[in-house]
This record gives sequence, C-alpha cells and structure tokens, in this order.
Amino acid sequence: MTDKPRQLALIFKEIIMKAALLPIAFALTAGAAFAEGPIFVDPPFTSTLSRAEVRAQAVDARDAGLFALGDGVVVVADNAASNGLSRTQVRAEAAEALRLGLHNGGEITVVPTAAQTEQIRTAGLRAVSGDKLVQSGNAVTAN
Repeated sequence: MTDKPRQLALIFKEIIMKAALLPIAFALTAGAAFAEGPIFVDPPFTSTLSRAEVRAQAVDARDAGLFALGDGVVVVADNAASNGLSRTQVRAEAAEALRLGLHNGGEITVVPTAAQTEQIRTAGLRAVSGDKLVQSGNAVTAN
C-alpha cells in the first residue's frame, strides 16, 4: 500500500515539472520567431546645399506665400480679402453651413442645394448689416 502513494507523488511531481517547463519552451520559440530577416539601416544622407542656402529657400517660399507642410500639403497665403467678404460675414456663413449640416468631414464631399447656398449667403449679409430683416432675391428673411 505504501507503493501507491509514492507512485502518485512521483506522477504528480512529473506533471508539475512539465507544466513549469512549458512557459519556458514557449518563450524560447517566440524569441526565435521574431528574429527573422536582416535589420535595414538607411544609408547616410549627404546634403548638396548649405544650411544658409536651405534657410534662404525657406524664407523665399514664405515670402511668396507658399510653404510646404509635408505630405504634399501646400498652404497658400491668406487671400480672404480678395473675395470681398469681411471676417464677420465669413464666420456667419460658416456657422450657417455647419447648422445646415453642410460641413465636409472625412472623405464625403457635401454639395449644398441652391436654397441652402442662399440661406448661407443671407446669414452672412445679416451678420454684416446687423439688421433683423435682410432681403434676399425676392424673399424677405427674418432673423
């Protein structure tokens, strides 16, 4: 009878040892899986322009109204004054377009109807004139 408990203890000890070795085996095989392929190193960059030349080009671009921002995005100088609208009018028109749900978000381009375009224009005129009523086309709109 004394043999049976001893055999069970040995079996139990063997199971515990295997269970303890299992995470170590997984760790060793996972490390080998990540060690594939060579490490790529960029070749050293050598500039053909001096620091002063680069700065001069940046200043020229800024003075010309163009400034590259990466990923091909180019910001052009502020030309809001050329369209004849005041800041107040542009803000009011933007707020009205937003209220109508006509803001472009993501990849969807929203095109307003003729009536919505007129609503936006009228909102800008109301903001500039400060009047409660603004005549738009053949209609009179209340603020």
